[in-house]
Amino acid sequence: MPTSVIVIGAGVIGAAIADSLADRGARVTVLDMRSPGRGASQASAGALVPFIEAHEDTPLLALGTRSLAMYDAFIQRLSSRTGLAIEYARSGSLDVALNDDDAAKLRLGKAWLGARGVRNEWLERAALSSFEPAVTTTARCGLFIADHGVVGVSSLVRALVQSARLGGATFEAPVEAVAVTPQADRVDVKAGDRSYTADTVVIAAGSWSQRIRIAGIEGPPVRPIRGQLLHLRWPGPDRPSRIVWGSRCYTVPWSDGSLLVGATVEDVGFDESSTVAGVHDLTEAVGELLPKASQAPLEAIRVGLRPASPDGLPMIGPLARAPRVMVATGHYRNGVLLAPLTASLVAGALIDGAADPVLSSTSPDRFESRA
Repeated sequence: MPTSVIVIGAGVIGAAIADSLADRGARVTVLDMRSPGRGASQASAGALVPFIEAHEDTPLLALGTRSLAMYDAFIQRLSSRTGLAIEYARSGSLDVALNDDDAAKLRLGKAWLGARGVRNEWLERAALSSFEPAVTTTARCGLFIADHGVVGVSSLVRALVQSARLGGATFEAPVEAVAVTPQADRVDVKAGDRSYTADTVVIAAGSWSQRIRIAGIEGPPVRPIRGQLLHLRWPGPDRPSRIVWGSRCYTVPWSDGSLLVGATVEDVGFDESSTVAGVHDLTEAVGELLPKASQAPLEAIRVGLRPASPDGLPMIGPLARAPRVMVATGHYRNGVLLAPLTASLVAGALIDGAADPVLSSTSPDRFESRA
């Protein structure tokens, strides 16, 4: 069992890992190039929707449903431990079909969910208007999935950091780790003019993970995918009361009366700019889905770089050629959803020596073996 761990990255994944490790008695230091939650996490809508993100029986769906099942206890523990409020609701999601092709896909989705015992409700046009009045009256039908939910990501990261600190973890920022050197009995980390040493290092720096040089080993093959989100102030009553998902955008309501609209998918490298084209596409899409949104004031544009892996699965686990280096990145659009499970897998492997079977599918070495 390592007594000291350096976690590189303080987004929702890094913060959750730090909290889980500190809670199990490890001495944890977290290094972040900005500050906790200021990377991709700040541009996440917080949708917990595994049955929308993965429509088939895939490893990603298995990870997502397993992590979603952990969320109630995850939030309860953090709230009780820190005394901080975390916005969280299992209010379900509404997938809306705006045309016949969408409706046909939605019917297939309903049959697939029903065969697996997943709670869902089919809504024809008239029932859909009563169920969620904000949705356009021209929508064909909708599918409500009751188990889905939302979490306020900024409040979640704040609670994770506070909980980790209560367990003795320290957070240092802005500190950009640039090099990791595994030794026989330790791992050395270089960050600017600073040097750190620990028993184990966890690389959880999202899209920036590949930029961290690991002596003698290629970095994890993640690439940044830009996502732009709109933060709207809903105009008047009839704001959606749950996630509404369309083919071109999705919306997430918050208790303060705001509505998040996401998200673009742009392979533009490390460019974190917001663009006229991105805003135009989202405003057009949300106006088609929720007509009243066209009158909503635009309060902010959020931009984040999501870390995508070559096969769509996250990379979680130790490096075979450097067992003291763990990787936890490549979560793409599912970092918030997968945070409880990722933290549990990493802490279980490092502290308990527990080789969870799922680590065979998430091993970062799977790409090296294909080369």
